[in-house]
This record gives sequence, C-alpha cells and structure tokens, in this order.
Amino acid sequence: MKSTSGVRNQALATCVINVINLSHGAGLGWVSPYLPVLMDENQTVLETGPVTVDQGSWIGSILCLGGLCGAFVYSYLVEKFGIKKSIQALAIPHSAFWITVYLATSVYHLYIARFMAGLTGGGIIVTFPLFVADISDKRIRGILGTFLALMNNLGILFMYVIGNVLSYHTVVFVMLVLPALFTGLMLLIPDTPQTLLKQDKVSDAEQSFMFYQGIRDSMVGKSSSFRQEFDNMRKFIENSMQGNSRVTVADFRTREAKLGMLIGVFLMFVNQFCGIFAVLTYAAYIFATVGSTLSPNTSTIIMGSVQIFGTLSSFVFIDLIGRKVLLAISTFGIAMGLLFLAAFNWMVINGVEWVLEFQWLPIVILSATVFLYAVGLSSIPFFVLPELLPPKICNAGNTLSMVSVTIFSFISLKIFPIMVEAIYLYGAIGIYSGICFIGGTIFLFIIPETKGKSLIATPSAA
Repeated sequence: MKSTSGVRNQALATCVINVINLSHGAGLGWVSPYLPVLMDENQTVLETGPVTVDQGSWIGSILCLGGLCGAFVYSYLVEKFGIKKSIQALAIPHSAFWITVYLATSVYHLYIARFMAGLTGGGIIVTFPLFVADISDKRIRGILGTFLALMNNLGILFMYVIGNVLSYHTVVFVMLVLPALFTGLMLLIPDTPQTLLKQDKVSDAEQSFMFYQGIRDSMVGKSSSFRQEFDNMRKFIENSMQGNSRVTVADFRTREAKLGMLIGVFLMFVNQFCGIFAVLTYAAYIFATVGSTLSPNTSTIIMGSVQIFGTLSSFVFIDLIGRKVLLAISTFGIAMGLLFLAAFNWMVINGVEWVLEFQWLPIVILSATVFLYAVGLSSIPFFVLPELLPPKICNAGNTLSMVSVTIFSFISLKIFPIMVEAIYLYGAIGIYSGICFIGGTIFLFIIPETKGKSLIATPSAA
C-alpha cells in the first residue's frame, strides 16, 4: 500500500502548481464581465474608444496565438531546465498580462495582454500533465489530473463573481496577489524525480521520490519496494538518455506513436469545437441573446458554479468507470444540450409564443451541458495524453497536441462571433452539437482505456 502521506504530498504539490492555473482561469473569465464594459459607448478606459465586435473577437481569440507560442516555448524549457523551473516561469507572462491590462490605453495593448495570458495557458497545458504524470501514483493520477480543470474553472467562476462588483482597474490589484503567492509556494515543493535524474542529480532525485512517496529517512532501509521502484525509474531514465535512444523521425512512425498522436489531435479538436470554451468566453453576451429572463452576469455565475460541481463529480468517476466511457458520456451529453439550446433559440427568434413561458430553460440547459463538459471532455484529453503516447516521444507528442489545441481554440473563438452574426446563435451552436455527435461516436471506437496504466517501463522493456 502506498503511504497516505505520499498521496497527501502528491495532492499538495498538485494544488501548489494550480495556484497559477486558478489565476489563469480568472484571466480567461475576464472577457465575460469586462468586454461589455469595453464595448460600452460611454466607456472611459481606452483612449481609442469603445471596442468593436471585430476587435472584441480578437481580444477573445488572440489568447490562443499566445498559447501556440507558449506550447513551443515551454516544451523547450522543460527539456532545457526541467518541469519545476518551467512551471515557476509561468508567473512571468501571467503577471505581465494583468499589469498590461491595468496600463492599457489602446485596444492594441489589450491584444498584447491577451497574448501574454495565452503564453501562460500554453505553458500550463504543456507542463502540468507532465508534472502530474511524473509524481502521481497510477491509482490517483486521474483525480490529480482533473485538478487542471477544477482550478481553471474555479478561476473562471471567481472572475465572474468579482467582475460583477469590482471596477476594471481594481480587479488587477486583487489578481496580482495570486502569482506572488504561487512564486512563494513553489519554493516548498521539489522538482520531479525524473527531471532530477535527467540532470544527473541522483541524490536529489531520491529525496524527491521519497517526498512524493511520503517516505521518511528512517523508513528507507525498511522498504525494499521503494528501492526497487526508484532503481527501475533510474534505469529507465538512463536508457532513455543514451545516444541510441534519442528521439528520431522513426520513433514517430510506429503504430503506437501514430495512433497516440492522431487520437491526441482529435481529442483537442473536439475539446475546442464542442463550443463550450467559446460559450464560456462570451457567456454574458450569449445569455443576453438566447432569451433567458435572468441577468447575463447572474446566469454566468450560476453556470460557473455548475461547472465546478461537474469537475468535482469527475473526481468520483474518472478512476471508477474509466476515461473512455466518461469521455463518451460527456461528449454525447454536450451534443444533446447544445441541440436543445439551438432549438430554443430558433423558436425565440421565430416568434414561437409558448416558449416565452419557459425563459428559465436556457440557463438550465446550458448549465447541464457545462456540467457534462466539466465531468469529462474538459480535462480528460489533457491528462490522458501521457497515458496514450510512448514514453520516448511523450514530450514531443504532448507538445504537438497542445499546439493543435491552441490553433483549434483560436479558430473557434475567432469565428464564433462571426458565425453568430451570419447564421445566428442557433446555427453556431447547432454546428458545435453536430461535431460532438460525430466526436463521441469516434471516441467509442478509437480511444483505448488507459486507467491504471504504468507510465514507467520496466528495465527489460526500456
């Protein structure tokens, strides 16, 4: 049995790194309460005047271009400096985002700010799954991986709430506390043992492994299983570092590698083109348009709260029923929810009178849809990648998938306001619904179940 203190230390380290993720989530949610402020004809924030619809779409989507760059930058940093230092570096672009928002006098300054926020996001989705895969026991890896979505969603909800009461400039001072706290807390946790072994710091790696296994110095000699696990890890890292084990083009041509990368890219496609990220980004605008009687800000807070509940629920199901089943349930559920919402919006626009008696329905439908997204499709695609890819190309394959998600995210966010203007809201979310139906069907046939899979090969298999 694994040490209870080991599980506690793994959870503690995961919570520490997710402080910056919480703040990043707030940065994602920032668009919802403050874009309407910036678009107001009477706004006095920007000297360039009120933000137009096209400029607003760039504010929403340019974050993804930053994410694209961030995926490359942080993939390089992981290889060069290790996972912990790469994660620590996330505080730099994230703090720059909030400072630039505060100082902005032009919409172009906001473009720069959102690009910096994207750098942070790209770094998070590259480094966090690798960190969790390195430190966690396979029995709780799914739960710890879900922290990525939980803390991100908590950040979004936090911004929905404080964005309703704090002014444009005041919110920056509140948010800068989190990257400062993150920087201090990161000093309390060690780098991953795998990173330290790659840097030939065997003694430090052993101390790190002891920390994440919850083993005290006095217990080391009593635990043969600890010594065996650490030796297996050391030999695996040594073999992977040998010259003949360098990553080559041939490594990507194996059936396992090609299938893993194909699944990874497709997971990211459905994750973004299910439409939920666009819905969350433009939440206040959507609730003002769809036909709900609740105020847009109240609706977004309710929806954000439901999303948190969905993410917490995934803790129960992710390692109980497995990744594949939960992913399929989540994707088909999103498809049905968006289809119902599209139908409701179509009836409102076309003057179907009886539907006016059910104006509470949009918030119920969309909240249920967001719940199902949070349970599965929100987080599973990200932490399942290290479980799908061969260990030798894990970082490179993970980076490819993260690059693809930023590209898909940019396209989805950029075209959403344009689609709504061209084919109305019901047309836009109807298309997303169709993508989810197709995606869920394909998931059932191509996604292998990876629950409980070991991520460290035995020495003989290395």
